[in-house]
Order: sequence, then structure tokens, then C-alpha cells
Amino acid sequence: MGVLGPRSPRTGRREPVVVEAFLRGLDVFRPIGTAYAAFLAWTRRDDMVRPWVAVLVIGVLAAWSLGLLLYRRRSRVVVGVEVVIAVLAILATPLADGMDAVSAGQYTLPTVWAAGSVAGGAVVAGARGGLLSALVIAAADLVEIAGRPTQATVHNIVILVLLGGLIGLAVDLARSGLAREEQVLLERERLRERERIARVVHDGVLQSLAWIHRRGVELGGPAQELADLAADQERALRRFVSGAGAPGEAPVDLHGVEGAEVDLRLLVTAHERPGVGVAVPGDPLLVDPQVAHELDAALSAVLDNVERHAGPGARAWVLLEGDATGVELTVRDDGAGAELAELVSASSRGRLGVSSSIRGRVEDLGGTATWTTRPGAGCTVHLTVPRRAQEQP
Repeated sequence: MGVLGPRSPRTGRREPVVVEAFLRGLDVFRPIGTAYAAFLAWTRRDDMVRPWVAVLVIGVLAAWSLGLLLYRRRSRVVVGVEVVIAVLAILATPLADGMDAVSAGQYTLPTVWAAGSVAGGAVVAGARGGLLSALVIAAADLVEIAGRPTQATVHNIVILVLLGGLIGLAVDLARSGLAREEQVLLERERLRERERIARVVHDGVLQSLAWIHRRGVELGGPAQELADLAADQERALRRFVSGAGAPGEAPVDLHGVEGAEVDLRLLVTAHERPGVGVAVPGDPLLVDPQVAHELDAALSAVLDNVERHAGPGARAWVLLEGDATGVELTVRDDGAGAELAELVSASSRGRLGVSSSIRGRVEDLGGTATWTTRPGAGCTVHLTVPRRAQEQP
């Protein structure tokens, strides 16, 4: 229902294909409904008290139905006028047929034509418009029979309410799906442009900054300060072109709506730098914003531990994976390693990087954090979390 259609000549805006189909169907329904009302009026013309009233009503219905084939705009005002015409046509039935015929269960003059005004209200204004139109027509039906509804009248009112509500609901779902589809297409274009810019920056500025950093480290002395500055600028630029934002900022919203899911790849790739390699899936890995923020902070703590404790020249590799239920983040380094028992007991010595910054964040999300290490063999950290944070008791 969310398939994007052309700009509708009836509403003046881009409408889902199903909505435009409803509008075209109503353009056909109105003349047919008028013809059916004229046929029923003709069959009982000899029993009518005032046949000229029926002729006048049918003439107005026909003029309106044919006029809407020429005037193609469908606004709330047009729908409101159509509902008023249907109400007046219903209330004119006692004048044409007499109250005795109405009490005996005679059809109203517009018959099924009035249902078209309900459907029109639903298509233009959604479920609320459809239900409101149905209630107005139902009230006219009750007034027409002087407040003494028959079983047929109640049956027709129920059908009108269902018609207006269900068509309106279908239209609302179609329009919301279209809005979502347009937003996704827009975001896809934004991501494509960001990737293009990222490639240009990576092949130029980032490579230059990485070379300056490596060369400054090799030269040492005063060049070390230049190397550190280049490394800082490289990290900041990588975060910018990846869409992760500056450190400490909220994760980027994939769909431009506050609270929407975040593509975790953007945050993870922002940690790539000299000495840290990153591998992520080719498709977006969408997670809850809280999960993205906490996992990003845990990854920062892991890489900080590598920088502080793995030893000079140690490298780290980050691997991001995920499925429908959760995501897995693996960080491996080739540093000095450590005894696992020493790592576990670090919190008792006041070192809270493992117990608080990493394990605490992951477990608060309902996930797990494990370490594999031994002296001289580096360290591997495996973080597994669900895509949505679990409710805390």
C-alpha cells in the first residue's frame, strides 16, 4: 500500500497508488449510484406524493457526479459539500414518498449514492473522516424515519460505519507507509552521498594524516607533537565522514526521527585509525539508540585498554556481526596479553575499566562480555548484546 504514485490531480500531493485507485473508483461509482437511484425512483413514481422532488434530487446528484469528473481536486471542503448533498437528499425522501412509505421501509432517494460520500471522506481524511461522514449520514437516516429505526436502517448504518472506518484505516496505513518509504529513499540517498564523500576523504586527507602520524612517530622529538595532532584530527574526521558525530554526541539517527534505530556500523567504523582495523557487514545493522550508545562506549573502553596495556606497537582488529536477534562485537589485539585471573580481579585493585566501563554496560543491556587472553598471546574481547535494551526490573 505504500507504493509511491504520481502527484494526484485530485488531492494535489503525492499519493499511494491505492489511494489514487480509490479516488478513480469513486469517480466511476457516483454516476452508477445516480443511475441506480434514478431507476428505483422511476419504478415507484406512481406511488410518490411529490415526484418533482425526486426529479430535483436525482438531478442534483447527477450534476454533482458529472461535475466531479471535470473538477478533479478532492479536498475536505469538496467532501463536506458532498456529505451535505447526501444528507439533504436523504431528508427529502419523506417529501417525495410520504411518511407512510418511509415508515414502511422505503428506500431513501440517494440509496447507495450516499455511501460514496462516506468513502470519499475516508479517502480524503482517513479513518476519522470516514467515521465522521458515516455518523453524519447515519444521523440523517435516523431523522428521515423520525427516530424510529427499522432493522434495515440499523443494518445500513453498521455497514456505513464499517465502510468509512475500514477504508479510512487502509488509506491511513497507505499514507504512513508512503511517508516511511520516502524517508528511507531520502536517507538512502544521504548515505550514498556520505559514502562518496567518505571515499574521497579517505583517499586524500585521511591517508595524508595517517602518513604524517606514522612519520612523526618515526622521527620522534618535536615531530611527536605533530604526529599526535594528526592522529587526533584523523580520528575526528573519520567520525565525521562516517556519520558518528563528535565524541560524546548522541548517535546519528538513521531515519532523521528522534528515537529511531541507529546503524551501528557508523559508530564502529569511526574507531578505525592507525593500529586499529575495523570490519563491518555490508548491510545496515540497525539497533536501539541506547544499545548503540552503550556499545560504542564499551568499544572505546576496550580500545583504550589496548592502547594502555597491550604494549608499544600493538595492533587491534574490530569485527562487527549481527543477526535478527542481536549483535556481536569482537576486539582482538596482538599485544602483551595477561593472566585471565589478573584481569578478572582488576576491579578489586581500583581498575574499573573491565568491570564497569565494559562488562557493566554490556550486562545492563542484557548481553554478555567475555575475555580470552594469556601472557604473550594478546587478548580477545567478545561482546554480545540484543538489538534492543532489556527493561530493567
